[in-house]
Amino acid sequence: MSVPVRHAVSGIVSGPASPVQAAALGDAIAGEDLLAVAPTGSGKTLVFAVGVVTRIAGAPSIPGRPRALVVSPTRELAIQSDEVLAIVGAAEGLRTACFVGGGSIAKDKRALIPPVDIAVGTPGRLVDLVTSRALRTDDIAVIVLDEVDQLVDASFRKQTEILLDLCADATLMSVTATAGAEVEDELRRRRPSLRVHRVTTTPDGDPPPAHSAQATDPAVTGSPRHLLILTTTDPSSCATALSARCRRALFFVPRRDSVEPLRAAIADTGVTVTGISGSASPTRRAGAFGALASGTVRVLVTTDLAGRGLDLDDIGHIVHVGAPHSVHDLVHRSGRTGRGTGSAGIVAAVVEPHDLDRVIDQAGAAGMTVETIDADAPSSAATLGAVFGDPIDLPRQRRAPAPRSSTRRPANSRVHRPKRKKRT
Repeated sequence: MSVPVRHAVSGIVSGPASPVQAAALGDAIAGEDLLAVAPTGSGKTLVFAVGVVTRIAGAPSIPGRPRALVVSPTRELAIQSDEVLAIVGAAEGLRTACFVGGGSIAKDKRALIPPVDIAVGTPGRLVDLVTSRALRTDDIAVIVLDEVDQLVDASFRKQTEILLDLCADATLMSVTATAGAEVEDELRRRRPSLRVHRVTTTPDGDPPPAHSAQATDPAVTGSPRHLLILTTTDPSSCATALSARCRRALFFVPRRDSVEPLRAAIADTGVTVTGISGSASPTRRAGAFGALASGTVRVLVTTDLAGRGLDLDDIGHIVHVGAPHSVHDLVHRSGRTGRGTGSAGIVAAVVEPHDLDRVIDQAGAAGMTVETIDADAPSSAATLGAVFGDPIDLPRQRRAPAPRSSTRRPANSRVHRPKRKKRT
């Protein structure tokens, strides 16, 4: 890579390249079609950021016709990728812009009036801009699919195929933490020369255990962790009790209509908590993630919205309230703790007894070791105390002030009596 790009990268992260960076950066810089599959927090964003900037540096862009397109499944992930690309791209004088749903499309169209070199966005908003002819794909030299397995899934498949068809001649870079043979086959059908890099090392650089399915199953790539499964007839109440032992935690629920009831139940215990789902506004979503990052709240209740790609520091607890939908969801959600070289926190699943075998199978496919606890048993409190620690003392709250009296002074009282005019 060029010296300016090298300096920009060193300002983001220090130390040697991660395994996936060492494996895939050469192909990314050379302009090869690639698929990089590596654990969460292993530095995949820098792989395509350096590759994109290197490929399009040294030439001007035309207004409304960017030369690189980066597609992300969620607003938060698109914004996060845009921040990294802006830093790396500035080293070569490149300009980035982010286009996500939920905001004004007129504002996005105005952002494309000056030349934009790298357009980052969600599939729906990018397709809308292309349909309205505010964004042209004639000059696209590189297209990036971030979290490619989710982009080619049913939720985003139609929009992703439209963008891939429009950029049929562009170099394809795709990254994710979980990609099965069907994803690889789909990409290879479009790019026969696709180069695949699968890195299955743990954050410490050690290979996965020999007995782990991760060592042989190409569909699952993620750092193996220990999963604590709590069985109970009332997962919501058990999760509410666990929240008192968590300092910075993500609680995942399977449906968006489950977010608010669990958030309200945790708030009633005095634990600072917030909750968001995919229907929340961009401002509310950004505020919730910011509150968790700053420590204003201790618990964030959410859906799979926060399950992929987001770089949240020092997450100590991941709690799955209910069985995850798939092994990929289990891997991505659990990857929010211990990202990069950080030490992994505690990952737990609170499920009903009939979901136990399903979660055990998912954990086995992900290469996780499993420990089960009957949360309804009297002896479970001591076990949870040994694993999660004692409940954290809540700060004392001030007494609410007495309500103001609704009575008013009489209209003819001395305070409200108007002054008499002087006679002239």
